[in-house]
Amino acid sequence: MSLMQIPRKIEYALRAMIHLADNPEGVARGIEIARTEHIPKYYLEKVIRDLMRGGLVRARRGPGGGYQLARSADTISFRDIIETVEGPISLNLCVEEGVSCSLQPACRMFRVWEEGQRVLLEVFSHTMLSEVATRIRPGTVPRGVLAMGLDALDAAKS
Repeated sequence: MSLMQIPRKIEYALRAMIHLADNPEGVARGIEIARTEHIPKYYLEKVIRDLMRGGLVRARRGPGGGYQLARSADTISFRDIIETVEGPISLNLCVEEGVSCSLQPACRMFRVWEEGQRVLLEVFSHTMLSEVATRIRPGTVPRGVLAMGLDALDAAKS
């Protein structure tokens, strides 16, 4: 079965940015991001370079150095991240700006592609990095959960 998939580069960039957003005041080392987010180190370096060029990440040199968000997570959308590492988002060639299609205006699929493009851009534009940054690492127990007890945790889940 063939899938429409987000390219790995985008997935890695999003994971790295979420990791950085989880530590808004701090700095994360590349090796820490790579290990925690399961991103090959050489690939992470390439993605981080793109994010730095796009003004989303900055590097801090020296002892305690690493990477951090260049702007607040409240001001960075998924669209910002995706377009920084891959360029403009386009669901199909015919919905790209400045592209003319020989099947237009008779194409019966164009309306669907156009609506899909609109919805996709809307979701990515309105999903801010801060919304998905939980500040709770997967596999860790949030503060206060042990005090609540397991029964309270199970009740809270349902």
